[in-house]
Amino acid sequence: MKNKMNLNRACRYYLLRDMDVVLSIIGFVLFIIGFNYLLYRGVFNSRGDGFIILVTYTMMIGFYMILSNSMVVNLTVKDKLNKRIEFVLASGVSIKDLVKAYAIEMWRISSIAPFLLFYSTYVLYDFKVDFKYIGAIFVTMILMLYFVVLSLNIFSLYRKNFKFFKNLLFFFTTFMIYMVGNFSDEILNFLNRFGIDVVCLIISVNFVLLFGFAGFSIISLRRMSNESVITREGTWS
Repeated sequence: MKNKMNLNRACRYYLLRDMDVVLSIIGFVLFIIGFNYLLYRGVFNSRGDGFIILVTYTMMIGFYMILSNSMVVNLTVKDKLNKRIEFVLASGVSIKDLVKAYAIEMWRISSIAPFLLFYSTYVLYDFKVDFKYIGAIFVTMILMLYFVVLSLNIFSLYRKNFKFFKNLLFFFTTFMIYMVGNFSDEILNFLNRFGIDVVCLIISVNFVLLFGFAGFSIISLRRMSNESVITREGTWS
């Protein structure tokens, strides 16, 4: 138990002193302040709850994925490329404990910006939707995102081309934000045409992704071994 706590503490110490992580958090906070100012001024009042919920949800996912992707690259991938993981494992640490320590600390730090955005949006905007549904979106999303970052850590340890893996995640995240930001009205009109409630849809998607990533990460963790990670070679190309 003490070794696990030390692993978590070491991961947290490293991540909170990584300039990419710190600058990303500062950038997200400044973006949230700007978004909150627009909410306070009532710029989006005419767009309705559906628009605010969809855009806020997309930004929370985007903030989380961009930051967690950066942390996976700057900690997990660098440790693998620099052979630090082999050194840690040689000291008697299990790869399963190490990956879980990486994931839990990345999850905690990456959740800061989404929580600030969720809380400030709920305070500043007068939602007609009951809070239990708004809260359900956030809770299911945060649970799902833990298994996402756990899966990313596992997946990254077995990739040969780390640079391609990083770029693919970044492209997908920015593309998702761009599409929702530019076509939010079209998306909402499409859902309304078929009588689909955006809140129920988001919660359902969260549950599907939660069980999907949880299943993948749990099964993959059971199959992981120190030897399989040490013998897997990777390059930054």
